[in-house]
Amino acid sequence: MVFDNDRLRVLVISHNVFSDNTSMGKTLSSYFCGFDPDNVAQLFFHSETPSSGVCDLYYRITDKEMIKSVFFRKSGTVVSSVKDAAPLRSPRKENGVESSLYQKGRRRTPMIYFLRNLWWKLGKWNTKALRNWIDDFSPDCVFLASGDYSFAYDIALFIAKKRGIPLYISCMDDYYFNNKNSDSVFGRIVHKSFMKHVGKAVDYSNAIFCICDKMSRDYSAFFNKKCVTLHTSASFDGKLSEPKERCISYLGNLGLGRADRLVEIGRALKALNADIDHIDVYSSETRESILSKLTPENGIVFHGKIGADEVKRVIGKSLAVIHTESFGEKSENKVKYSVSTKIADSLMSGTCIFAYGPSDVASIEYLEQNGAALCVTSPEKLSEGLKTLLTDSFTVDNILVRSVELAKKNHTKMNSFNVIKSELAFLA
Repeated sequence: MVFDNDRLRVLVISHNVFSDNTSMGKTLSSYFCGFDPDNVAQLFFHSETPSSGVCDLYYRITDKEMIKSVFFRKSGTVVSSVKDAAPLRSPRKENGVESSLYQKGRRRTPMIYFLRNLWWKLGKWNTKALRNWIDDFSPDCVFLASGDYSFAYDIALFIAKKRGIPLYISCMDDYYFNNKNSDSVFGRIVHKSFMKHVGKAVDYSNAIFCICDKMSRDYSAFFNKKCVTLHTSASFDGKLSEPKERCISYLGNLGLGRADRLVEIGRALKALNADIDHIDVYSSETRESILSKLTPENGIVFHGKIGADEVKRVIGKSLAVIHTESFGEKSENKVKYSVSTKIADSLMSGTCIFAYGPSDVASIEYLEQNGAALCVTSPEKLSEGLKTLLTDSFTVDNILVRSVELAKKNHTKMNSFNVIKSELAFLA
């Protein structure tokens, strides 16, 4: 289905490009997959290349170009279509100095935030070539996929105000309440400055799209701005058809204490002396400090990284897939508003989610309130929850009905399209 108004044009501004290869790129693509490709254009700030058919109009500005532009006053490249980028096998093409810059940038230290925002302030992003490109597209609104660098908010606000068009801000993670560097004075100063830039963009914006209801409620109260929940879309459209096996699986990131929670589940599972006595863990994790915990003695078999097709197969065949978050204020603050694509896929799959974590984290709260997972919200109830999973098929079957219903209600690409369409329709 394509948006039925040929006049409405959206300029998407983001760090990552529309893509079929990266998590953020896939999420962004799902938001605009129902639009006519001619009515969407993207300005992005990474050396990635597009690999999605969402649109054909791209303008790319990289950090390396911005550093050079401090001296040469030019930057940016028009990428006119996905076809133009096809010869590049990887969605990323940085190497050498550029690769080193991105590796350092991923550390997210206060100095990195300060320096990157500074060179974007000193550099020349607002070139005649970019202005001409925007003029040719003639957007009716700007859609900013937010991040934790202030320069993106400044650019989106400048373009929207200069053209007198609305600005929408999409938040897929919490960059505002959770200051990763709050333990240092410089970190608090940098974050305070960042929030001033955010505040100016939010004040001008028409609405904020939030990844979950919890974020929508809290941001609406904090910013005094209309907030709309825009759920993450599943990467497939219906239940998976893999024959079920007696196995419990975990797929994904093992940071933020998740490995320790898996050890707790694995040990509790072993103690039951049931027919399933371990968790199968699939992850790209390489840190020895974490891998050393993932042992059969702890009720875990570690399989390493697998591809996207194999991920679907594992989810489909499993009796349950685990979603877990850590207990404790510091860990909870980091994931308070996170609802990953993995949850959307698991809900849609027809496999039961076994959720273990604090009830005030958005992902656990969402699953628990909708009865869409077997939720265990305290370590004391872990053994009881596992017994229910392994022996109470009536409870599990009811959870599965509700989980697939929730996925079809909130986590299809059409749902994302309809939410955005509803908010932008008055512009047409």
